[in-house]
Amino acid sequence: MAGIKLDHRCGQLLAIGLLWSGLPVPATPAAQPVTGAAVLATPSPAQPSILHLSDVHLNTSSESTTYGVDTGLALWRATKLKLDSILNGAQPPRFVIYTGDLPAHYSCSKHCYLPPNQRTSHNANMKMILADLRDLVAKSRIPLFFVPGNNDGLAGDYFSFADRREATPFSLVPAASNPYPALNTARPCGKAPCLLADPHPKLGYYAARPIEGLRLIGLNTIIWGTTYWSVDGISQRDAGNTQMAWLAQQLKAAAAAGEKVYILMHIPPGLDAYAVSTGSPTPTMWAQLPTTGIKWQDQFLGLVDQHAATVTGLFYGHTHMDEVRLLYDRSGQKVTQVAISSPGVTPLDSNNPGFKLINYDPASTEPTDFVTYYTTPAATSWGAASYRFSEAYGCGSKTIRTCLQQLTPAEVNTRMNTVFTVMNGLPTYATGPGIPVKFGQ
Repeated sequence: MAGIKLDHRCGQLLAIGLLWSGLPVPATPAAQPVTGAAVLATPSPAQPSILHLSDVHLNTSSESTTYGVDTGLALWRATKLKLDSILNGAQPPRFVIYTGDLPAHYSCSKHCYLPPNQRTSHNANMKMILADLRDLVAKSRIPLFFVPGNNDGLAGDYFSFADRREATPFSLVPAASNPYPALNTARPCGKAPCLLADPHPKLGYYAARPIEGLRLIGLNTIIWGTTYWSVDGISQRDAGNTQMAWLAQQLKAAAAAGEKVYILMHIPPGLDAYAVSTGSPTPTMWAQLPTTGIKWQDQFLGLVDQHAATVTGLFYGHTHMDEVRLLYDRSGQKVTQVAISSPGVTPLDSNNPGFKLINYDPASTEPTDFVTYYTTPAATSWGAASYRFSEAYGCGSKTIRTCLQQLTPAEVNTRMNTVFTVMNGLPTYATGPGIPVKFGQ
């Protein structure tokens, strides 16, 4: 993220942006040593997995990394080694998801537009990660699916995915034989893995079939965000309404085909807990659009509630923290869906760098557990430090959704706080408001 309000959320905050805006900067938690962590058990062949990576925020101009800054080259090299060991290990994931935000943040004041002649470092950061991700899955041929983050527009933070020249970040790493947003997938779609639909490539959303029986819907939720600047010739309202109508069509088609659905996004629905804690007048993650009719968040909740038997997983990034969100039905009493974040590799918000390996039931595709791998910013190796969702939340053998449905909101909040900063101390503000996602928020 970059800019005043913009800096406050693609993690919990970016200190320079808060200083510009006059908001208080929360205290940095003391670094906790990566010791005494549970070592990841080898996943059972009966429990396949997906690798969830997000928010690297690479700064190719810096070698080192510390808490409060973005990912330097040394941390990124160590991360790639860790990812490679998993991708080419004995029990590799079935596919990889990257839920947005490639480049480091940059300083800006009120308006964060980057003219073409000022994009050198911004583009270099994105180009390196996109090329490295392609290289990481080249040997294994494991599919990788990317959705845009707010920092990923060529024109800058919170800008449309395509710029005025209709170029996107994928233009930096062209490869006709293996193009983004879905690497190692067939086109047109036949046998999985394959790309099902890419109706508006310049808008950044699409559908794919990573494995037989599962439809992956990759959304560009920057379009639905509270801050959005368009330079692609399409208004936010038109782009947002078009994407929502397409999502409805995809869910209906998946249900008719008897498929299960995973939804990928960068900015999740619900409230920004940090904004709530500071008394912000606009604490919602998504914009209150359209100005007439049903708001986008309510439309989205209505769709996933309607297709609760079809949608088995929602995954997001943006917050940099290890958190969950509970999506409720219209009554506001029943949890129908659970959204799972991946922490950022960037330690910008005094979090430890992390990513996830998510297990799922092969018959239902329901996520059953996950392991969060983590390290410290200055580490030259990730080692084996990790923790399991089922242990942190006391779930036993229950699926993630069943476990969280059976806990009270207060219990979910208490357990989430133990891992929220990816084992770097307790949160410095109340995180509870970010957990429930309800109609009418």
